[in-house]
Amino acid sequence: MRSSRFALAASVLVLGATSAGSASTAVAAPGPGVRDSRAPDILVQSAWGRRNGVTAAACTGIGRARQSEALTQHPSFRCRVAVGGKSGVVLARALGPEWLRVASIVAGKLEPDHGIGPVPKGSPTLESLWAGSALVRSSWARTHRIQTAFCFGVGEFREIGHNGYLFFAYSCSTVDRSGRRGAQVLATVTGSDSVRVVRTLAR
Repeated sequence: MRSSRFALAASVLVLGATSAGSASTAVAAPGPGVRDSRAPDILVQSAWGRRNGVTAAACTGIGRARQSEALTQHPSFRCRVAVGGKSGVVLARALGPEWLRVASIVAGKLEPDHGIGPVPKGSPTLESLWAGSALVRSSWARTHRIQTAFCFGVGEFREIGHNGYLFFAYSCSTVDRSGRRGAQVLATVTGSDSVRVVRTLAR
C-alpha cells in the first residue's frame, strides 16, 4: 500500500525514468496489469481523479499478481482515496500498464468513471515521462501557463527494456504556474520529442 499526493516533485519522475532499450513485441490493451507502486499516482492523476478532486490514494492489488524484474503488477486494485478532507473507496481495473478505470465505488460520494472516450491510434513512440516534458514545451502549455504535466500512457503501447513502455496517446494532468491543477488533456505524439493536445478530458 502506498500513498500518493498530487504535488509530485519533478525529481521523483526523473528518478523513475527509463531509457528506451531494445524493443520487444508490440501489444495492445489490456496489458499485463499496472505496477503496484504506480497505481496510486495513475489514479490520482487520471481524468476521473481530476473530476472528483482526488488528492491522494492508497491502493492494494487484487487478483493474480505478476512479477516483472522484481516489480509487482496486478490487474485490479482496491483504492482508498482522499477528497477534500473526506475519504472514499473504489475498485479500479487495469486497461493497460499505465491506465486504470474505476469499475465501482465502494464508499464515498464520488462520480462514476465514464472513461476518456475514443483513444487515437498510432505508433508507440515516447515514454510517459518524455511526453510530459514535451507537453510542457508545447504552444498549448504556454498559452495556458502550464508549468508541469504528468502523463500516463493509454491505448496501444510497446514494452521495452527495463520494464518500460512506449505509447502514442497519453492522459495528462497539468499544473499551472500558480500551483493549481489545470485541465486534464488527451495528448498524442507528433514527433520524436513532441506531442499535441487533441482533447480536454476534464477541467
